[in-house]
Amino acid sequence: MTRVVVAAPPVHGETAPVLQMGAELVTRGHDVTALVGTAFADAARHTGAHVVTLTGAADFDVRELAARPDRVALKPGPVQMNWDFIHGFAAGIVEQHEAIQRMLDDDPDLVVLSNLLFMGCWPVALGASGHRPRRWVAVAANPLLIGDSATTVMGPVPGLAGDELARANSTANEQFEAMFTPTRDAVQRAVGQLGATDQVPGLPGAFYSLPDAVAALTVHEFDFPRVAPPDSLHYAGILPPRTPTGAITPSWWADLDTDTPVVVVTQGTVANEDLNELVVPTLASLAEEEVVVVAALGRDPASLGIDPPANARVADYLPFDELLPRASVLVTNGGFGATQHALACGVPVVVAGATEDKAMVAAHVAHHAVGIDLGTQTPTREQLATAVRDVLRDGSYHRAAQRLRVAYSDADAAATVESLVLPQP
Repeated sequence: MTRVVVAAPPVHGETAPVLQMGAELVTRGHDVTALVGTAFADAARHTGAHVVTLTGAADFDVRELAARPDRVALKPGPVQMNWDFIHGFAAGIVEQHEAIQRMLDDDPDLVVLSNLLFMGCWPVALGASGHRPRRWVAVAANPLLIGDSATTVMGPVPGLAGDELARANSTANEQFEAMFTPTRDAVQRAVGQLGATDQVPGLPGAFYSLPDAVAALTVHEFDFPRVAPPDSLHYAGILPPRTPTGAITPSWWADLDTDTPVVVVTQGTVANEDLNELVVPTLASLAEEEVVVVAALGRDPASLGIDPPANARVADYLPFDELLPRASVLVTNGGFGATQHALACGVPVVVAGATEDKAMVAAHVAHHAVGIDLGTQTPTREQLATAVRDVLRDGSYHRAAQRLRVAYSDADAAATVESLVLPQP
């Protein structure tokens, strides 16, 4: 038995995978304590873990942050990304550090399994006084934010080869690191306040270089080519989808067991406040097509605001582990989890996303030809209809997705993470 702290900032997409792995560690006989935001305390208790909640600036509400006028005024891109890192993840470093140190005061033998963006172990790693955990493993629940001479975070620079490509990739990566200077400065101030003596390494590379190991929740086959991935990096695969509490198989479920193609559309559980961005235009664009469109809203179906077309089926939450194997295409705003779960079922995707890491997810989709990147967060009906038709008619997308299905099926994320958490010889 190993005593493990699983920790994450209070963001659903960052917390949920860590709690799922915590639950798996509990079933495997380990003693687990979850350090999470208060909004996730009940979910943490359901895993069988002990629960400690974050406090102060570390316990933010991501929806409130996203709705702040100074944040709303920012266009998607570098300025908005730095704002999110500074006001969300970096702002809670002090409280995260103090919480981790209190636990290590009680048991210096603890292992920390944290989300990649949880920065509570950074101060001591950078020279501040305090306990180091016996082992620190970070979980990357997003596309990898690092490149090398073979690739950038958005894939290899197009149209080049050989030394010219390597130089262009390296230049782009240097520019990407420079873009994070405001975040790096904010982190330096926070860790310096706690007595750190070392300079914060370049971001985002430090997220991968500071932990003892990084478990990336993806497969090598869905990543970009890399010449020199960090020694700390381990491709773990994905965790199986978890059906939300209250999700049931609706009365129309049998409508999906026909030869008619099933198109699933979702904006996920966070970026779904304006369903007119993707769900509504998808329903409208496919209303006359010979398909069944299933819209998983992640919220009350009454919020759709329109009468669904005759070929549409709408629900709040659906069991994706049962739904995706019945699908022919997933239309998504580019959530990393939803996109990979579709590919793990051999289902190609149409991606329309620009916020957070969604453009990076779309770049992976395009690079591996497992679907179509629409290059916008607000596609037109014509763009959506054309993309779905192309994916349904062009078998190459399906074949590429099937190759990835095999790669995902060969991975075992829970076993990989457990092997990283266990004390190393």
